[in-house]
Amino acid sequence: MYKAIRVYDLDGVLVDSSHRYRNKPDGTIDLQYWIENRTPEKIAKDKILPRARQYLADCLNPARYTVICTSRVYHSVDIEFIVGRLGAPDKLFMRPEGNNDADGVLKRKQLAALFNLRQFNKLPRYLWEDNNHNIAALSHMFDRVFFIQSNQGA
Repeated sequence: MYKAIRVYDLDGVLVDSSHRYRNKPDGTIDLQYWIENRTPEKIAKDKILPRARQYLADCLNPARYTVICTSRVYHSVDIEFIVGRLGAPDKLFMRPEGNNDADGVLKRKQLAALFNLRQFNKLPRYLWEDNNHNIAALSHMFDRVFFIQSNQGA
């Protein structure tokens, strides 16, 4: 029986992928640049951040339902990296191919569907996120939000 839901952003929270990331002049992610730099060779250079130890402990704790909610576009190379280097979460939310929703909008929709399930709708929820725009869009859905300082969040 789950007693809490723990949600982690991926980039800037669990993984440093800043070598493949850049912002547009308006501060949003340059998604086209990101997609162009998701080669297996470049993804292999992503570094695991210290918060990943906590994430793995949550994955191994049967009382915690652990989620990665990332704005990365769904791609098999990313799945292999997540499962192989971090450990498989209970649920993985990624951006569907062709979806151009703002990150916070996308994450809110994905998480709302999960949180509305009867077995999850009354559990305490915790979020680790490095993007202030996403925190503003999501904070009302969580009991506690942890801002993680990174060089990737807006």
